[in-house]
Amino acid sequence: MLGPPLAISLAGLSDGPDRPWRPDLRAAIAWAAGLGYRGITLDGAAAGVRARDLDSSARRDLAAVLRRSGVGFAGIDLWIPSAHFADPARTDRAVSAVCEAAALAADLHRNAALGRAAVVHVQMGEAPADVIAAIGKAADRAGALIADFTWPGAKAAAAGFPWGIGLDPAAVFLAGGDPAKEASRLGREVVAARLSDIGPVGRVPPGAGRLDRMSYEVSLATAGYDGPLTVDLRGVAEQARVAAEAAGG
Repeated sequence: MLGPPLAISLAGLSDGPDRPWRPDLRAAIAWAAGLGYRGITLDGAAAGVRARDLDSSARRDLAAVLRRSGVGFAGIDLWIPSAHFADPARTDRAVSAVCEAAALAADLHRNAALGRAAVVHVQMGEAPADVIAAIGKAADRAGALIADFTWPGAKAAAAGFPWGIGLDPAAVFLAGGDPAKEASRLGREVVAARLSDIGPVGRVPPGAGRLDRMSYEVSLATAGYDGPLTVDLRGVAEQARVAAEAAGG
């Protein structure tokens, strides 16, 4: 069975001059393309990738680099600590960052899309209703979706705005759930899906822990998910080797 197009997240990749995804974003895109990935999920907090750092010209240039490399834009990871959305001293900055990322995601999706929607991946936690509404309205204006990876819950998905659920198998396992069953249960509420896994002592390469990758992918497809599957290597050792193996199926 042909699975969903694979993307790889740049968030959580380790630093160091010998890493094949260094020294810059262009190098990371070339590395991912060389491994056969169909998409890139950007690290929205990385220098030079933050939405406020990219004017319209820089966004067009980034989309052009993706197209020339044969790699599509698969979304933006913006892992702001969920507590910031409920902290009055930090809320404005956190909300602004997500709203700006939504506009960037929409721009890149229009010019170098992989998948049916421009998606920003967040963890909202117990964000107040007015925060959810502000972000939802901004995403709606931009033409983007917000995928909430808070688990269990994803309460924001019921707010009536362009929200959906982000599914991360490692997080689901940690909460005592089964990713394949959750994919089937949630159906089209899932707007972003990760490829991750967990073992006895934390995150491990996909397939090296508890995840039955085939069952998970079949459940996503049967439930109607048609977006990319993003390889998530946060906390995984030997990331370059694992990335190559995950790309090979």
